[in-house]
Amino acid sequence: MPRSLIATAIFAVMLAGCKADPYALVSVTGTVTTCEGKPAAGGTVVFYPVDDPDTTGRKKGNPGREARGAVAQDGSFFLTTIGIRPERGAVVGKHQVAFEMPPTKRRTVSAEDRSNLSAEEVKKLEAEFANDPAFAPIPCSNKIQPEEVVVKTDGNHFEFKLPPK
Repeated sequence: MPRSLIATAIFAVMLAGCKADPYALVSVTGTVTTCEGKPAAGGTVVFYPVDDPDTTGRKKGNPGREARGAVAQDGSFFLTTIGIRPERGAVVGKHQVAFEMPPTKRRTVSAEDRSNLSAEEVKKLEAEFANDPAFAPIPCSNKIQPEEVVVKTDGNHFEFKLPPK
């Protein structure tokens, strides 16, 4: 095999190894407002990557992990990708967007849990649950708009709105 052909083959292999990681995370921030124009505080924004191997370079059936962000009192959020170790950001590409309404009640220890836990464990859980935030109900639909966005390598700040029911 001629040296030039070997060198070309080695160079091609090296270039393939230098490709960007298709699962690398990029920063995503934004705001969510209600149908009344108020911050959607306490809710959660969820980005689900769309399975699109041709544009993302990710394997078919493995579009990446979902990313979630709690909406702060001012309506702002940042995304964290769910995984073994949660990491800030989301994968590049199309995402379906969903909104989870904020909790309107604090968690409580169920009767079943009380029967399976010691008094000390119940007391510890009750103390933890007492710190849970509870929010006023949002009188809007949870069908966030827009329902689909494209995350790019940079400049990912999105503004969402919850429509009326």
